[in-house]
Amino acid sequence: MNIRFLTLGMIFLSFPVFSQKDELREAERQLKRNNLQETTAALKKAEAVLASATEDQQAQYYFLKAKNELAQADSGTDTEKNITDAIDYFNKVQEIENATKSKKYSVQADPLMNQLLSDIVNNAINDNNSGNFQTASKKFEQAYTLSKKDTSYLFYSANAAVNAKDYDFAESKYKELLRLNYTGKTKIYTAVNKATGKIQSFGGDKKMRDVLLRHNTYVNPGEVFEESKKGMILKNLAFILMGKENYSEAEAYIIQAYKENPDDTDVLISMMNLYLETNRRDKFEEVALKALQKNPENDVLLYNMGVVHLNKNEDASAKEYFERTIAVNPKNINAYINLANIVLKSDAEITGQMNSLTNTRSNQKKFDELKQKKKEIYDAALSYLKKAESVDPKNEMIQSNIKELNNFLMNY
Repeated sequence: MNIRFLTLGMIFLSFPVFSQKDELREAERQLKRNNLQETTAALKKAEAVLASATEDQQAQYYFLKAKNELAQADSGTDTEKNITDAIDYFNKVQEIENATKSKKYSVQADPLMNQLLSDIVNNAINDNNSGNFQTASKKFEQAYTLSKKDTSYLFYSANAAVNAKDYDFAESKYKELLRLNYTGKTKIYTAVNKATGKIQSFGGDKKMRDVLLRHNTYVNPGEVFEESKKGMILKNLAFILMGKENYSEAEAYIIQAYKENPDDTDVLISMMNLYLETNRRDKFEEVALKALQKNPENDVLLYNMGVVHLNKNEDASAKEYFERTIAVNPKNINAYINLANIVLKSDAEITGQMNSLTNTRSNQKKFDELKQKKKEIYDAALSYLKKAESVDPKNEMIQSNIKELNNFLMNY
């Protein structure tokens, strides 16, 4: 009785394994015939007994699942989800076979993964070039998930997300790049797509590039050496955090960005903006002076220094910076407007003096002198505003101010 009971137990334990083999065999048969519904049904049955399957059968199961998802993607059912799932299943195959040191299904998966990666990257580049940044970002992320050794795809995903104004997604990807110690300082492999005639980057994946060269779909291989992108990552991350008014975290990243590349004017300007937003004028001026030492002809820096002195009521210094701004960039409207405002500052005092004078013969000469000064002030301010108008003829605020000054001068 004991022997018979043991035999029944052995038969019971073996049954799911045989069932697994049958269902996998059926799924493979239906997939070759492109019967996707039947393939899905067979894989569903195989999934029910997956826990009792051998590691080889598990690898086969995920390999067939990946192929089925690719076939589903080709049918246009839910392409993005199908491709995402296919990538997950291919990665599962590699995970299982790396643990077992088997290559049976990984070898079969490699060319499919390479072609899929090429298609995803091509589509992502086309989307990016067409201004479809959101979809480009997601596709570059898919490319990274499929080939995690090519961290550059994660970088492209984050950049496209910034262009799409998807700042939360970009922030998470930039932070992941920093955790991975990504710098982007690498050798990039390129080739010309025969179909389009355009150069395509394959990131650091020389193997995939060379496979496609052998297939004769790409020609003219090349190499490009790219400098570190760490400074850009830190700068963009700081910019995103400043937009969220998370100034303390943003400051930490912008300081790192400055250390990474102290000659980057954009970094210095971002630091200046941060200190302006947090009302630290002394730090702002300190950074601005450093920036001007490196870029004495930068009109943005000159203008901002003018604003700093204007806010401190240091009108002479502010005027000097605004005039230097215009000398570098004659189209800086705000510099003209601020110069006009500086000139008009003394108008209130003169008007007050005029109003305080009594209507006597002895005060008439004083009144006329003040009136002439007022006219000179308006003439000077009008000169600046007309220059601003020549840059932007449709600016209603400038037109309104010019009209007001002209009305005064006509009446006097």
